[in-house]
Amino acid sequence: MDRRVPTTLPEYLDSHEVEIIPCRRDESRHPLVEIPVPQGWVSVPTEVFPHAHTVLIAPEHTENRWAPNAVLLHGRLSKSRSTDELLEVAGNEAVSLPEWYETYYSTVNFGIFRSTLIRGYYRAGDIRFGAATRFVVVDHEYDRFLTQLTVTTRADAPPSLTESAETIHAGLGIGPIPE
Repeated sequence: MDRRVPTTLPEYLDSHEVEIIPCRRDESRHPLVEIPVPQGWVSVPTEVFPHAHTVLIAPEHTENRWAPNAVLLHGRLSKSRSTDELLEVAGNEAVSLPEWYETYYSTVNFGIFRSTLIRGYYRAGDIRFGAATRFVVVDHEYDRFLTQLTVTTRADAPPSLTESAETIHAGLGIGPIPE
């Protein structure tokens, strides 16, 4: 039997038999989540990434078939787990990226919700990328939700692209479940 400590969020969830059930934009039984769409960014159709709540790309900055992107995942946990454990494990996700160099780590709440924010750089082949990921745990009555927003650009992105990536993160909105 493998007794190692789970190091990634999927391993942690699997070890506790927890599934994340994706919440769809057109469903109303979950906290509303949204991100702004800055100028130059476009939404990718839901059917392209069916498990994602929202995916944005900045097509004018596409190089070698890769575009800067923002991925918003939002799902209900099939079983409740400790918020502290979820955020601790989630906060370690970026460490597994190749040549990860962390520039910022925070566990400051996101509004009224517990959260972890990680920023840094990693390398894939000859390209260095900048990434920022926020994990938020939302409790609502008997359900617990996990929201993840990751925005990725090339490390040498022009300032306008870096600013729009920051706008996406700053504009993450998490609201109540509609009545």
